[in-house]
Amino acid sequence: MKNNPIIIGIDPGYDRVGLAIGQKDGQNWQIMAHACIQTDKKAHLFARYAQIAEELEKLILKYKVTEAGIESLFWFKNKSTALDVSEARGIIIATLLRQGIKISEYTPLQIKQSLTGYGRADKKAVEKMVRMELTLEGKIIDDTIDALATMICHECSRKLKL
Repeated sequence: MKNNPIIIGIDPGYDRVGLAIGQKDGQNWQIMAHACIQTDKKAHLFARYAQIAEELEKLILKYKVTEAGIESLFWFKNKSTALDVSEARGIIIATLLRQGIKISEYTPLQIKQSLTGYGRADKKAVEKMVRMELTLEGKIIDDTIDALATMICHECSRKLKL
């Protein structure tokens, strides 16, 4: 697995950031971590952004991440929420760039298509495919499932570009 990238998949947010770190060798995944950064809802927004950057940087350094797949924003009902998530995404991207990590972004449609073959698949179908691909058991929250899906999508996209 030495030549294969260590990939971080990220589902951005300011309340919760889903993260998944893994490396694929042939047909086998080695999942190093999957988690969710949960920020304190009572904290000032900038403190929440700082927490995201600090925790993300620790994981990047600990697992020696080399590439990142991040979900892009596509549509929000609430404009203020969209702005906060966009700013958090900027913090995440800046943290990745500071560490010299190659970044690719994927729309939810691209992620669903790469996992299920259908860009309009529901969350249950995506979760089922994530669990099958990575042989995961137990409860995993939605944000982390989305990060795992983004990580898998990045690997599929990367392979197509080789």
